Amino acid sequence: MIVKRLIFSLLAIGGLVMVYAAWAALDRPIQTIVVSGEPTVAERRRVEESMASAELAGILSTNLDAIEERLRKMGWTRNVTVRRYWPDRLEIRLHKVVPVARWGDHDYLAANGEPLQLPDHYADLPSLSASISTPQQTMEVYRLLQLFASRQSLRITRLAESPQGEWQVGFAGGMNLRLGGRDVNERMSRFLRAYAVALKDQHRRIDYVDARYTSGIAVRFKLQRENEEPLAGQMGLAAGLLGAQPKNNGS
Repeated sequence: MIVKRLIFSLLAIGGLVMVYAAWAALDRPIQTIVVSGEPTVAERRRVEESMASAELAGILSTNLDAIEERLRKMGWTRNVTVRRYWPDRLEIRLHKVVPVARWGDHDYLAANGEPLQLPDHYADLPSLSASISTPQQTMEVYRLLQLFASRQSLRITRLAESPQGEWQVGFAGGMNLRLGGRDVNERMSRFLRAYAVALKDQHRRIDYVDARYTSGIAVRFKLQRENEEPLAGQMGLAAGLLGAQPKNNGS
């Protein structure tokens, strides 16, 4: 009986040794890391820098979940998938979020308002900033105002919220719009009606439009250049075309 137990124990130990030896033979050191998902040069460099300091075991024993979590913390990917390919290759696939706006001085926003930290610079995106609203709320305001503006072929390049909660819009071409902190949709619509009737041909000469009025808008033109027609009387033109005298009601 004792002999049988001894033989059984030896066989079990021998089996474990064989399994360990087979695992050790198959668990080869990782030699190649492939980055897929159409990364930019800067994104690829960031991944390589992150992986250079990562502790990698063999191809079978490396913790893929830990690598995925490490890469997600870079902030510019929605999801990361890491797969192992025997004998010695890892594939890192980046599922990127496309930025639609700049946020503040350094960050970006996805379409849903999710903040992103990107290694690349996207100078042609609209610039959004807010002192009170969240990134998600700011993105909602931008998307709504841009929807209105596109009806007059206007493109918003800047949207900013002041510490007092007042919104200011900058358009391509240099025209600015002051909307205040309430009745934003109504004021935007009023501005667009006046723009279509009286301001469209003058938009490059406009410094800013103030829509913070009960009914109407005020327009300030840029300084007159030589050989340009005089701008006298243009300040109240848009308000008069709306059929009401403007009366400022604060923000």
